[in-house]
Formats: sequence, C-alpha cells, structure tokens
Amino acid sequence: MTQDAIPGMAIPIWFKPTTNGTFLINCAQLCGNSHYFMKGQFQVVPQPEFDKFVAAKSASAGAAAQSFE
Repeated sequence: MTQDAIPGMAIPIWFKPTTNGTFLINCAQLCGNSHYFMKGQFQVVPQPEFDKFVAAKSASAGAAAQSFE
C-alpha cells in the first residue's frame, strides 16, 4: 500500500495483517534531500498483546491529564 504523508495531518490506513512481526517501511517516492533516511517500522502483534498495550497507554494518559487539573 502507498500513502502520502502530510506534516501535521493524521491519515488513517486500514489493512488486515496476516503475519505477526516487525516490518520495515520506506519512503517510496523520491522527495528531496535525505530521502534515503526516511524509514520506519511497525509491529503486528496478537490481539491480547495489543489490548494490553492500549490499556497501559490509556492509564498513563489519564494519569498525565490528572496532573494538569
């Protein structure tokens, strides 16, 4: 799949992974200086592991929000 990245804009992409693992993503368009540095990675994990990750992030976000009250 291919998606343009626009600074400051969230652009959701939907797909159904078929394999767990860590995957490398590269910029697919020659877009200027340092193009070859434009790399990232994403992880596909089992649902229970993802649910645990979301719960932990939600708890820490709630704690951070309370510290501003």
